[in-house]
Amino acid sequence: MCFRPMQENTPFGVLEYAASIDRARIEPMLRALRWCETLLTCTRWVPQYNAAGVSLQRTINEHQIEIFPLEAAAMDLGYKTRFKKQHLPINLDGVHLCVRSMNRHPRPLHTDMVASMMLLLGGERFEPAELPKTLHGILTPEQLASLPPSPPPRQRYVPGQPSTSGRTFVPETEVLELLRLHPTSVFRIQFEKRDGTLRNMTAQCANWEAPNDDEAGGDESEPRMRYDPSTYNLRFVVDMNIGQYRLVATDRVTELAIGERVLRTASAG
Repeated sequence: MCFRPMQENTPFGVLEYAASIDRARIEPMLRALRWCETLLTCTRWVPQYNAAGVSLQRTINEHQIEIFPLEAAAMDLGYKTRFKKQHLPINLDGVHLCVRSMNRHPRPLHTDMVASMMLLLGGERFEPAELPKTLHGILTPEQLASLPPSPPPRQRYVPGQPSTSGRTFVPETEVLELLRLHPTSVFRIQFEKRDGTLRNMTAQCANWEAPNDDEAGGDESEPRMRYDPSTYNLRFVVDMNIGQYRLVATDRVTELAIGERVLRTASAG
């Protein structure tokens, strides 16, 4: 038996979606599309009508920007569109741009990002420094010169480098032996991170599983990495306060309380 998709009239065309999709998931997108409609009345964006729906265009410094609110809604529903997954549906001079949110958890709705872009670029003037780097092509030489200097690149992280902090640490052999003897115990640990700061954590050991490229999907309950953490004096644990996997440096432990043992050096904070 075939079921017709649900349909919702929006300011930018008809949005179709499966009846199985919860209404609570639809409502935020509809609110964002109504926000886009409101912004359209008070900004310099111009609607362009076509068979696929309504896109929004404007020209800045002789460059045409076009965004697609209805396709943003389709992306929020998890449907495949002509735009790359997780990217904002936006073209510059007819070419798709790589614009995406820096936030991952939670990731903002594409429809909200479209409305934000309308607001950012909707007036006669805008702040060049607020533009994503991939949109710098619309800037004049004067606007480019006004941008703040880029921060220096981060130094390449090299795992396993010896500490230069001068702190004293619990011998790694003792740390590993206690973790081996108490594989399921919740413990308290303080260790020096690779940036030189101390980290306190309540944790429980987790098993590292070597990646297997032959497996499709697989069990996501255990962490997977492309290298064995122990090679770099690291150990997988679960941070009990946030319920997420983390790495601890077993060669830089300043305090460890596990079972009935407490190991502590003079460098413990």
